[in-house]
Amino acid sequence: MFRLTFEDGPSMLVDEDARLHFLRLAVRRGHELTRVRGGHVITLVGRRVRRVALIAEVA
Repeated sequence: MFRLTFEDGPSMLVDEDARLHFLRLAVRRGHELTRVRGGHVITLVGRRVRRVALIAEVA
């Protein structure tokens, strides 16, 4: 499982399939991906810049 956390607060657990889908969409749409320990930080560019962390949950 992975924790998907938006910088403005909302957070949820996602499985491996959802993680891969989210990463593929980010790449396809040209968002910046930064590799960090345990996952990625995605910079979503739109009307305003938002960052999303996608980090592996530690059991």
